Amino acid sequence: MKHKKTFIFLIFLLVVGTGFGGWWYNTQKASNYHVKQSRTATVFIPGLGGNYITSDYMVSSWDKNGAATKALQVYIKDNGKVSTVKQFNKIGKNNPVIQANFQTNNKPAFEATHMPQLLAYLKKNYGINKVNLIGHSSGGEIIYDYLTKYRKTTDQPEVVHFVSMANTYPLKDPNITNLPKNLQILNFCGNVSNTGSDGLIPVRDVVKMKELVHGHVKSYKLYVYNGDPQQAQHSMLHENPEVNKIIAEYMFN
Repeated sequence: MKHKKTFIFLIFLLVVGTGFGGWWYNTQKASNYHVKQSRTATVFIPGLGGNYITSDYMVSSWDKNGAATKALQVYIKDNGKVSTVKQFNKIGKNNPVIQANFQTNNKPAFEATHMPQLLAYLKKNYGINKVNLIGHSSGGEIIYDYLTKYRKTTDQPEVVHFVSMANTYPLKDPNITNLPKNLQILNFCGNVSNTGSDGLIPVRDVVKMKELVHGHVKSYKLYVYNGDPQQAQHSMLHENPEVNKIIAEYMFN
């Protein structure tokens, strides 16, 4: 019995050690990269139940590596009023990143209606004229609805990049022609251990976005990230340093 417990304990240590070793290797491999710096801001929109914590590892990693600057955390109330919760750094030619948090954070269609107020607030108060929008899970839905239904060009910044992480979209949409013609899209998803899914969203459903946006935007790119559950699972994608690097190099170069 004693030998059996010792064997089980050794197996446990091996599994934990292998997982930590993979994480450490992944971190080191993705820790050094260089991107261009500009005043174009990046706004992170979390998915269902998400808040600042959702994007904090990704944003803090960019800040630590010098790829981007953790700049603002903003809060959007249900009445559409936007306020700055905290300003960490100035908005300048330093790839500023803004983390958004909605008062109601589990109704994507409703949250999308307040995107115009959010972006108008950033333009008016911080002089932000261009943005990248990155959404995880249903955060991508919020951005997509904004771009196709609620976007205005008068008081809101130009949207340069749209990064969709682990989300699906309708195969057909009459509002698709409203997408900005110069928009560049990165459609990113995870594939856990070649199972064809990130544990929640099937890859086969994610890739259909190409058919939807084809001919309506400047460019479209699909990236399927293959990895173990610690790397490619739905909620672990934004906790993965290699994913952070891939997305940063896409948006900031």
